[in-house]
Amino acid sequence: SSGINAEYGDLERLSSYEIVADDTSKDDVVESDENREINDVPSVEQCIDSVPNEAIPLPVIHPTATGFTPSLDYVATKASPKSTASILDRGLDFIRREIDTLKFTLGTRPILSHTGWFNLFNADGQMLYTDQFYMSLMSFEWPNELLQEGWKFLFGVYDIHSNHEERILQEKEQKQKLERLLMSWTDAIENSEHSADEKDDDDDTEVARIKKLIYLINKDVPRTDRNHEFYRCNAENSDVLRDLLTTFCYANPDLGYVQGMNELLSLFLITIEDKIAAYWAFSNYILRNKLFFNSTGLMAKLNATAELLSREDRELYEKLQILDCSNLLFCQRWILLGFKRESKNFDMAVKIFTMLNAVTPTHYITLEELGRCELLSLDMFLVIAILISYRHQILSYTDQTDVYQWTGTLKLNDMSSMSHAKQMYESYAKDEL
Repeated sequence: SSGINAEYGDLERLSSYEIVADDTSKDDVVESDENREINDVPSVEQCIDSVPNEAIPLPVIHPTATGFTPSLDYVATKASPKSTASILDRGLDFIRREIDTLKFTLGTRPILSHTGWFNLFNADGQMLYTDQFYMSLMSFEWPNELLQEGWKFLFGVYDIHSNHEERILQEKEQKQKLERLLMSWTDAIENSEHSADEKDDDDDTEVARIKKLIYLINKDVPRTDRNHEFYRCNAENSDVLRDLLTTFCYANPDLGYVQGMNELLSLFLITIEDKIAAYWAFSNYILRNKLFFNSTGLMAKLNATAELLSREDRELYEKLQILDCSNLLFCQRWILLGFKRESKNFDMAVKIFTMLNAVTPTHYITLEELGRCELLSLDMFLVIAILISYRHQILSYTDQTDVYQWTGTLKLNDMSSMSHAKQMYESYAKDEL
């Protein structure tokens, strides 16, 4: 795992250093006023407005000439309530303007620096600017080591309002809980092998359920991201994937194992690079979206997406009706796996999955005009955006088979469809905001 989970022990020394530009040499670092306020720290808004539409390196902390390298857990300190409120208002105003103008620059997105990340937190490690956090997931390129930490907040491994000490306790509790869950089914298997004659019918049924889970999961694990170096370079990671999947499915018998869970857990394992955090992030994600891991919930979402498509592009929708594809069943894998297989590479899959899940609750809206209350999510609009981007090709099809063959070979080579999806989504959400 990355070294981002550093202790906050160097804060006193770090607070004596000014933030300087990337091209400043370490000899140019100057001592700061001890009582410097948080307003002196460049905000995300200031960085973006200063050089629009360019990849902007946010400020970084440079080491001094003595060789002392500040730890990565720099946070702005000594903020007065007044100054904190000021920068928060400024950040929220920036977010509202971004939504109002539907800005979404692709290919030139600024890169989030370590300092930009840690400026979201106070001295205790508590995130002060959650709106800016979600906005940065949508608008910034995240280095891998920061994205590991960002996903822990995004998928509930850490409480979004927790401080550093609380997160240490959360990690300890999560480790202990996962160990108990893992032992609950491994012990059952082991006991059944050592005392088969003494097992009663209930125990046999329980062991049979576990063995069936393992059988189903073992069929999918060997072909999960098998070309990725995470598995290619370490065969034991496939065993980790299998054991964590079995643990989750055993602990959630109402869900059981659904094909595709292997792909999603693998996404979390490779991105977070910590099996305990990856397990809880995956668990939280699945439980949050469990409605769509059964046919009834998934069909409801596809039907709502089809109705939205009929409003955005009536001609395309009617063509799909003629092809007997207007139920959008050919898109179910897109939604179930978060467009992972449709992405041109793993990095793009991570980027799309991050953005799909970075929509804050205030962005969820209802579509009363459809005669019912329907939650609209960004993935529904990405389905529509992809279909529209291939509309001329789809309009030329003469058979349902053509649609399914196209779906099987589809690869998203850039983020243009996501840009369109975000614009459509925010146009629906604008009145609610």
